[in-house]
Amino acid sequence: AQGENYADEIFEMLDREADGSDSLEGFVLIHSIAGGTGSGMGSFLLEHINDRFPRKLIQTYSVFPLLTDTSDVVVQPYNSVLTLKRLTLNADCVVVLD
Repeated sequence: AQGENYADEIFEMLDREADGSDSLEGFVLIHSIAGGTGSGMGSFLLEHINDRFPRKLIQTYSVFPLLTDTSDVVVQPYNSVLTLKRLTLNADCVVVLD
């Protein structure tokens, strides 16, 4: 829900940079999928970038949680599953980091 509050400002910056480039090839997104900001805001931006720039490549560097460690975040598995769905639908390339 917080992503929508900043969406206009963020996409104004993206549009300004895209208009100023000679040959925009795509976007790179770096985020974590376990926590709230990386999974929620990151996947929100990913989905909206894909909607706004459908012909541009989107590559993500996504930090996945370790399965062996216990997390302080109770909803970490839930965040991971929801973000993974958005990654598969909207990203052209996902580099998995652990």
